[in-house]
This record gives sequence, C-alpha cells and structure tokens, in this order.
Amino acid sequence: MILRLRSGQTLVVLLVFIAMAMAVVSAAVAVVISNTQSGSRYELGQTALGLGESGVEEALLMLLRNPNYAGGTLTTVDGTATISVSGSDPKTIVSSAAVGEIRRKIQVVASYTAGILTVQTWREIE
Repeated sequence: MILRLRSGQTLVVLLVFIAMAMAVVSAAVAVVISNTQSGSRYELGQTALGLGESGVEEALLMLLRNPNYAGGTLTTVDGTATISVSGSDPKTIVSSAAVGEIRRKIQVVASYTAGILTVQTWREIE
C-alpha cells in the first residue's frame, strides 16, 4: 500500500517537526545560559572569599604592627573588603568582602599576648 499525501500535508508535517526542533534547541540554550550564570556566580564567590581572607590577613599584619588597630578598608581591582577589629583579648576580626553582588564574610579570633599574635579560630560566617 502506497501512502499518498494530499496537497499541503507535507507542509504541516514539516512545520510540526520544525516546532519540535525549536523547542529542543530552546531548552538546550536555556540550560547553557543557566550553567554559565551559575559558573560565573561561583567564580565571583571564590574571588570574594579570597578577598575576605586577604582582609583578615591584612588585619593580622596591622595588629602585629599596632595592637590598637581597629579596622579599615582593603580595596583591590576585584572588589573591597571592610575590616573591623573588636575586643581586647581575644580580638575578633571580621572581614566583609564584596565582589560585584556577591558578599562573603570571614571571622577570626586571635589573642595577642606578650607580642605574639595567635589565631584561635578562622571561619566563614553569614
């Protein structure tokens, strides 16, 4: 049995296949865009974490030079870290880093005794 298509049926079948192909391609493009954005946010988060840790290291260095250091700002090409130092012994250092819209915060507790600065805890906080 030979199947014969009437005039216009081939066009309808072709349009259905094109519509299905467009749906598949659109879904693939959406997945690629989502993954790219996710990867970019992860990279910015890692940069912000490194900047926050740099802020803490800056504070530790400044505390060795001046035990009364109270904080400041560390600005780099990537972003800014705001450093605050509170307490007397132990001292609590908080470095809040911002890279674009991403923010990371590091908290370090260190004691300063007889000219020796000892880090007790180092962690990321909310």
